[in-house]
Amino acid sequence: MLEPIEPPDEAARMAALRRLNLLDTAPEERFDRITRTARRLFQVPIASITLVDSHRQWFKSSPGLQLRQTPRNVSFCGHAILSERPMVVADAHADPRFADNPLVTGEPHIRFYAGMPLHAAGGARVGTLCVIDTVARPFGRQDVAALADLAMWAQTELNLYTLEQATAITREKESRLHAIVEHAGEAVITIDDQGLVETFNPAAQRIFGYRADEMVGQPVMRLAARRDRRAVAHGVRSLGRTGIDGGAPISRQVFAERRSGQRFPASLVVSEMRIGERRAFTGLVRDISEQRRTTGQARRVNRQLAHTLGLQQAIFDSTDYAIIAVDMQGMVTMFNDGAQRMLGYTEDEMRALGSLAILHDPAELHERGQALAAELAAPLAAASEAIVGRARQGRRDEREWTYVRKDGSTLPVNLSITAVWDEQHVLSGFVCIAQDVSERKKMEQLKNEFISTLSHELRTPLTSIRGSLGLLAGGAAGAMPGTAKTLLDVANKNCARLVRLINDILDVEKIESGTMRFDPVVQPLLPLVEQAVAATHAYAEQFQVSFDVRSDAGDIVVAADADRLQQVIVNLLSNASKFAPAGDVVEVRVRRLKHSARLSVIDHGVGIAPSFRDRIFQKFAQADATDSRRKGGTGLGLNISRAIIVKHGGTMDFSSEPGVRTEFFFDLPLAGPA
Repeated sequence: MLEPIEPPDEAARMAALRRLNLLDTAPEERFDRITRTARRLFQVPIASITLVDSHRQWFKSSPGLQLRQTPRNVSFCGHAILSERPMVVADAHADPRFADNPLVTGEPHIRFYAGMPLHAAGGARVGTLCVIDTVARPFGRQDVAALADLAMWAQTELNLYTLEQATAITREKESRLHAIVEHAGEAVITIDDQGLVETFNPAAQRIFGYRADEMVGQPVMRLAARRDRRAVAHGVRSLGRTGIDGGAPISRQVFAERRSGQRFPASLVVSEMRIGERRAFTGLVRDISEQRRTTGQARRVNRQLAHTLGLQQAIFDSTDYAIIAVDMQGMVTMFNDGAQRMLGYTEDEMRALGSLAILHDPAELHERGQALAAELAAPLAAASEAIVGRARQGRRDEREWTYVRKDGSTLPVNLSITAVWDEQHVLSGFVCIAQDVSERKKMEQLKNEFISTLSHELRTPLTSIRGSLGLLAGGAAGAMPGTAKTLLDVANKNCARLVRLINDILDVEKIESGTMRFDPVVQPLLPLVEQAVAATHAYAEQFQVSFDVRSDAGDIVVAADADRLQQVIVNLLSNASKFAPAGDVVEVRVRRLKHSARLSVIDHGVGIAPSFRDRIFQKFAQADATDSRRKGGTGLGLNISRAIIVKHGGTMDFSSEPGVRTEFFFDLPLAGPA
């Protein structure tokens, strides 16, 4: 059997096939009418309108055939699309290409085949109209001409949307445009050829301080700084008469003015579009006040994106962010210019390749997929679910990922993924915006190296100062007056706090650089907990807090670095002690789960607000900075603790009911019998 080869234009052919929006759709009378006519005209049991997909041939209409699809490598139609000429196989048994083909030797027992290629609007051969018989037969010139006429009819229908399809596609694009414009981080303003505002999105309302109904119909120069308004009015009139010279977007920095009268520097990109016979213009405005104050600060990124027509294209072509949209099957439906520049693929290539997974580091994708499956307590249906799974559930999803370019090189990106819903509140796809954070990473590395160097240089003299202050406070230089002793105690405590801060910063640097040593030893967990409780007992007493330690029966054994694990436990106990009410009993529980050991520390203090949940494990994170200063702390303890647990192959999390109960816990893999 000879398998069909791929035509040279396979990528473009597949993109054209996707644009037809016909694959896997329901049967339609307009196509069935053609195949019924073919069966009657040629007196054959089977006639089919077939679309040749990447790995299959799919039958849009196939009376007489029970199958809806077969593999491409055994298809007759896969051969037929390789040429503009009709393909006629008078007797498959006598044709070495097909004699042992499973569609010949088995159902539907093809003996005779005649197929005429069908073209998409751009000329790509996307399928065939074919007639099939179970007996050998001749097929003359008049038969070929008749089949060609029917193929032209089928081709015309193939390239026509039904009204229902066109309406659905239009609605989908409108809903995606709405998602972009309504949630964009930049002000999007459209004006007519007279300079009057037509649309004023929520970001524009936030930046300028006007409501949309206050600006629609007003001259756009009202948004310019007062000293520039005359020049802006002249420029707008000129654009309205002649349009943008050359058609390329205009990009410049200007001064704008808020409703309050406050001037601010802004980045402005103006693009021209045509609405019927008149000109209109789209302006993207970004407040760059902070950028002016901090050179090189990363620009804001649009949080939402999707398919574009007209206004969308003007927006998409003006940004350097990668904007990618996919449908419910995970197929790429839009790949903007910024994505093409960033990743090296063309839009047609991505439509043919299909899945978003090709842009991601496989190991990272697998790891994130396993984590999401565990979080959802259910296996993922496809690899791409690791990317869009959170957004599918309506959850905000903005994380850092590693993208893989076409040439195999990688880059870090900040990826924001949003679900797109149609007007009937049915999920229709996903929009992804990626920002290249390579430069930010370099700056963070320089910052971390500076902090590490500074911390190392400070630790030695501070340790010496702390030792000297401790000796003085202990009476090494003789008795001191009460006032001097009070001042000395304050200095000693603050010096100790600085030493703790520097040690924490150095721990963070070691973890991030991968130089922190871990020497795991298989050992029971409970003794480590008891040692940490004993070490924290005196600290807890100053807050009038005690501990209640309980453990499941039997040894619960883990592989752990004793010093590092005790560092984590002491941090959790200290935090609970600080924020528990006076007289509280902090519960310490050691439990055996199915495959892991869990340590929980539970207090009954003020708890943690839901709004702070996403930041609790970040560096220098403090829910209430004032209270944290009063109680002490660097804001690094939980960040370090979670990193240590992760290095042990475990996880750390918390639950909190403010004012009632807060539980911090970590799970470690069991090292002994479960």
